[in-house]
Amino acid sequence: MSADLQWLLIRKWNSFQVKGGHGPVFSKEKGNLLNRSAHKFSGLANSKVINIYPSAEGGVTITKVKADAKPNQVASARSHVALKRSTGPRRANKIAAAETAGKGYRADLRAFAVARASALLRAQTRSVNPPKSYPQKVRGNKKSAAAPAKKDDEDVIELD
Repeated sequence: MSADLQWLLIRKWNSFQVKGGHGPVFSKEKGNLLNRSAHKFSGLANSKVINIYPSAEGGVTITKVKADAKPNQVASARSHVALKRSTGPRRANKIAAAETAGKGYRADLRAFAVARASALLRAQTRSVNPPKSYPQKVRGNKKSAAAPAKKDDEDVIELD
């Protein structure tokens, strides 16, 4: 069955669609880089699918489904590239671009794959190392005005 016919059959009715009022229709299927319900990004209708998702160890995993994959060999039809948490953003972007357009796979998804990989790495970096906040220092005359001089009662000795 062709990809166009599959899209015509599932575009309005599938279990992955998320409809919210009068806005755009989203989709939460695997292989949809933008989570947008469109034929270009569909992980169900297209034969060449790229999935970029966070891994359990804290990195990013890029999975591709091969175009000439047999339907009964699911595991061997996918190739995985795992990026560690310590992978820098430039290297991750280069790998995401190479996995899509660099090898002649899906050149139309290059920018979206790079954007998703960098967004996932940026989100993981933020959650692991939150920025520290330090109290503001007061200097000079403002310091002496802010802290009033107090008299210690313990140092005073009373004589009878």
